[in-house]
Amino acid sequence: MKKLNKLVILFCLALTALNCSSDDDNNTEQPQNTNVITLNNETYVVNSVIVEPALGDNTYVSFSNKTETELLDAINNGTQLDNVNIFGIRINQSPLAEQTYSFSDMSNFQFEENAQIINGELEDGIILLDNNNADTNLNASTGSLTLELYTTDQIEISFQFTRNDGIIINGSYKGSYISMDNTDG
Repeated sequence: MKKLNKLVILFCLALTALNCSSDDDNNTEQPQNTNVITLNNETYVVNSVIVEPALGDNTYVSFSNKTETELLDAINNGTQLDNVNIFGIRINQSPLAEQTYSFSDMSNFQFEENAQIINGELEDGIILLDNNNADTNLNASTGSLTLELYTTDQIEISFQFTRNDGIIINGSYKGSYISMDNTDG
């Protein structure tokens, strides 16, 4: 009887070990990075997104490594903000809708790192992507942006651009955002 109990226990342990290892083998999906921009194996954290409707049925969407509090203080109070990474896109639609926007739907975009906000204006960044740069390798040849969720307090958005030199820039963000709808009040 002791021999049978040992065999049952060994069988259960072996079955448990096999089940655990087979689950690990079948789990080949990598977790998807959220709230980041990637460019050439470099990852840039996105801590906030600003959505700002503008004149002419355009909407600006900006992804930044700075927090909402830091950005609003720099924009509204003129506080200098250093080491700003910012990806700005102008979409030719206002208001935005939950859909995919093609390259032709975006009339302007630019990705800068290590910029400053001085007196509410963005200055002196290193350009990593542009739509009209003298260095044509930094210009994008294709791109799209998908707005999966867009409510009064939450946004889920992703984008991908391919520069003329073949470098791919991906980004995604899921969370709250700053709405600049009431810029005149």
